Amino acid sequence: MWLLKGGRLLCPSTGLDERLDLRVVEGKVAEMGPDLEAHDARVLDCAGAIVGPALIELQSELGDPGQTWREDLRSGSLAGAAGGFGLVVASPNTDPVVDQQSVAADILTRAKAASGAEIRVAGALTMGLLGRELAELNDLLEAGCVALSDGGRAMADSLVLRNALDYARPLGLPVMLRPADAALEERGCMHEGAVSTRIGLHGIPAESEELGLARALALARLAGVRLHLTHVTTARGVALLAAAKAAGQLVTAAVPARHLVLTDEAVDESVYDTNTRVLPPLRPEADRLALVSAVLAGVVDVVSADHVPLTRVEKEHEYLVASPGAAGLETAFLAALTALHDPMAVLRAMATCPGRVLGLDPALRPGARADLVIFEAEGEHLAGPPHWSLGMNEPLAGRRLRGQVRATFVGGRIAYRASPDVIA
Repeated sequence: MWLLKGGRLLCPSTGLDERLDLRVVEGKVAEMGPDLEAHDARVLDCAGAIVGPALIELQSELGDPGQTWREDLRSGSLAGAAGGFGLVVASPNTDPVVDQQSVAADILTRAKAASGAEIRVAGALTMGLLGRELAELNDLLEAGCVALSDGGRAMADSLVLRNALDYARPLGLPVMLRPADAALEERGCMHEGAVSTRIGLHGIPAESEELGLARALALARLAGVRLHLTHVTTARGVALLAAAKAAGQLVTAAVPARHLVLTDEAVDESVYDTNTRVLPPLRPEADRLALVSAVLAGVVDVVSADHVPLTRVEKEHEYLVASPGAAGLETAFLAALTALHDPMAVLRAMATCPGRVLGLDPALRPGARADLVIFEAEGEHLAGPPHWSLGMNEPLAGRRLRGQVRATFVGGRIAYRASPDVIA
């Protein structure tokens, strides 16, 4: 039993914004009110902090099975909790790919031993994520997969994608796609624009995302499926998304938190630091501003960690040949607080809305599961390389980010605390 004392309770789902104590009993929120008595509870001093629903991450690569030198279930779970996440959905991009019932069941069984964030799994839409042959989608549902995903790979064949969406619809699971044109991004390594021209790197045009997004929206509308776009990073993508929503299409979308803070200028300013090589690439300032506005307006629903941990072997190359991807679980929340300046908006985009994509309702109310994040929204701290994740590729390292996670609760247990001193 815990008593969270003196914090500002903030909940987008209920509209709660009040300084109250919160009692946790048997893994659930038991009581909220002013000046609650401790009785036999352990007390967590939350003075000066905000208490909100724990964050939910919809697609992170955890490398397990088959790539555990990049990440494993334990390290990914701990990194998630340290970043304020109570639930992390693992991408099917593993080795073997999560395209078989047995692979999904194995991950979920082993994930029960993880002591940080809870881990769930997204199943692959196609065998091997190759975009050729559909996976046995119903088997993946029965194994416990909470979503179906392209694993961040742009599917080249529109007919295969249409068939996948048609088969996914009756299963009721959200389908998560990264909108892109595979051919247009094949040779590029950063955003195509003034910076790429100035420093002489092959670029990926914004039109790659625009074409991929238009195709995904059209085929999802045809299939009548619940669509979640995992990466919207351009002003044109925001406009297409807004138009689809205005027309009544059932679609949600995410932006990686780093894209709310960094621009393509970071490639030049960092002198070709390959940690800035991500997919989709960092965009110009005009796109960054459009993304910030879109999240605040609710056009872009979700801010994600987009966690792709990589090793030095994969990153210490020339920029053009280094593997794309960045770690993000430990910094995404702080990046969002830095860019958006509104804790309620950040919790909406990182807890409430991703929860709703999965059919969950993360909220602070009596009887709700006690998945909680306790954090400071003010003050700046220097971001460093990942501490809990095995990945070393953090493009935000060395930058000052707003806020700090004090503690994360998962099912009423402390999954992370910044210091033992926070417990009285």
